[in-house]
Amino acid sequence: MDTGGTFTDIAVSRPDGTVFVWKVSSSPASPDDAVIAGVLEALGELGESPTQIERFVHGTTVATNALITRTGGRVGLVTTAGFRDLLAIGYQSRPHLYDPNSRRPAALVPAELTWEVGERLAADGSELRAIDEAAVRALAAEIEAADVDVVVVSLLNAYVDNSHEHQVADVLRELSVAPSVIAATDVSAEMREFERTSTAVLNGYVQPKVGSYLERLENRLVELQVPARLWVMQSNGGLISGRTARDQSVRTLLSGLAGGVIGAARWAGQLGLDQVVSFDIGGTSTDIALIRAGQPDEMTAGEIEGYPLRMPAVDVHTIGAGGGSIAWRDSGGGLRVGPHSAGATPGPICYGRGGEDITVTDAHLLLGRLGESLLGGRLSLDRPPAEARLRTLAADLGLDPDKAADGVLRVITATMARGVRKVSVERGIDIRDCTLMAFGGAGPLHASDLVRELGLRAAVIPPHPGIASAMGMLDAPIRSDFVASVPTNDATATAQIAPVLDELVTRAEGFVAQESGDSGAASVIEKLVDLRYLGQSYELTIAWQSSPEQLRQQFDRAHRERYGFDDPHARLEIVAARCSATIPVPATVEVNQDMAPQVPAPVAKRAVFFDGAWHDTPIYRRTELPTEVTINGPLIAEQLDTTIVVAPDQACRIDEHGFLHITPEDKA
Repeated sequence: MDTGGTFTDIAVSRPDGTVFVWKVSSSPASPDDAVIAGVLEALGELGESPTQIERFVHGTTVATNALITRTGGRVGLVTTAGFRDLLAIGYQSRPHLYDPNSRRPAALVPAELTWEVGERLAADGSELRAIDEAAVRALAAEIEAADVDVVVVSLLNAYVDNSHEHQVADVLRELSVAPSVIAATDVSAEMREFERTSTAVLNGYVQPKVGSYLERLENRLVELQVPARLWVMQSNGGLISGRTARDQSVRTLLSGLAGGVIGAARWAGQLGLDQVVSFDIGGTSTDIALIRAGQPDEMTAGEIEGYPLRMPAVDVHTIGAGGGSIAWRDSGGGLRVGPHSAGATPGPICYGRGGEDITVTDAHLLLGRLGESLLGGRLSLDRPPAEARLRTLAADLGLDPDKAADGVLRVITATMARGVRKVSVERGIDIRDCTLMAFGGAGPLHASDLVRELGLRAAVIPPHPGIASAMGMLDAPIRSDFVASVPTNDATATAQIAPVLDELVTRAEGFVAQESGDSGAASVIEKLVDLRYLGQSYELTIAWQSSPEQLRQQFDRAHRERYGFDDPHARLEIVAARCSATIPVPATVEVNQDMAPQVPAPVAKRAVFFDGAWHDTPIYRRTELPTEVTINGPLIAEQLDTTIVVAPDQACRIDEHGFLHITPEDKA
């Protein structure tokens, strides 16, 4: 189950190897309503009972939406004396260097909900000032009176030694100052005080919403007599239990995004594609990620809504471009598209839900790329009001309606192309060697345009692109990441680093035993370290090697691949030790469908606008297209969850696994 802004997607893997897909409208006010409706509708279509469910995986946007809409919990912060302004001061990096009006978002914890305790640890973890527990107990009454939902305790240098932090947190829990008390090192135990505190505060901010939602969902699944345990997709591309997700809610901030990337990575490996750009277009945004040799790029730190986040995550670049992106005329008379969106409500004009602005989806309809309905006829598209609004926009732009609609798609294509370059060209990747893995409800509508715009090798459309994130979640492993500081900054002192990694492995083995319920024989535990050259501010994460020489060679190679150079004479520093524990799950394998070897007669023909002219274009059902037969464009292929466009100078074929490949006609 993958909850999106417009639709909630359902993928059901059946014992015979087939996969059934379904969609229901999302219910943003109460997301579990759509989840339960989706379960019942999908199983109803299959004639099955909820008691048959053996595995239940869920991707949720509750945490993301709580942050975006600023509807999270009321959070208080307890910190070291003299550091109460840590979140307000932050650091000096600016999102837009030359914009004098650029502002960081307001701190999620206001000054009046920040308290100080007298204690101090040195940078090496030695105690400079002990905690006055009596003072902490006296402060507890003031905290309790503030009526906060969550209290975060983040003390200076606690990442080296968290004993002070835990001591304060234990006292506050004992005195029940708030429903939840969080020690920051239990969320993120890495150096950089601002980022570590920000991550813990983000966890506290989204925890009340995520916790209540997951508890409510689990109770409703119990009422349906679903025997399966609830697994929740997390930002790093792995799964955690519902219980862990309630405690570590910050791990679900990129929950929905990660599912599609994990699916794309598996498909890239299945098809033997070396460099793939995962390209997921929904109603409001496009999520883009780079996949190399079947593995998505990952990051250990980033930002969400302007707030630093120190948490392992799939490296996804998100832009405000989707099917609901609104076309508008700027003050200079130019056509702009997005980033603001019509969203699920009211949505595009053609959805008939009260939308008043031309969107990308409306442009597709008016240019013939979309037919009269979506979702297999369950969602009718209303063309006349979209045509009327397009005429008004076209008049404002001084264009005829056809060129105005075509301009909307050209502008959004340019925006999407910049996003693809961000994860490829800017990382030293030749875009001409990349394949676009296009999915999401709108991805296959734009794949053809991106192949032409960027000179990509090809675009690949998976069998069920509209529910690709839900499909990816079916194969996501159970995973947890552990991190700790090390007693040295010298990367060659491997004898001092190894015991820290051994301790992390012990913690990882405990996680495996708890989550798998068996000996964990199938689990994979990976040791990693964060390294950098002396003088650098940020680091690269690489696999651990006990040999200093091998560790150095591996880091130099990784640095050269990422930045184009290495420095074999620079001193190598270690910043942190990491451990990743993964419990694989049985892979979902779809049976190959044997199709007739000849191209079927199209189910219809309609005029579609390409390159400034209308083309009489055949319309096919994707499920009826033959395998390993090349078909020249233009053509439209329709299916339940998406529509695929192939331009006049392109060709397509479906391989033995059911993936549709779009290539330039001269390379077909």
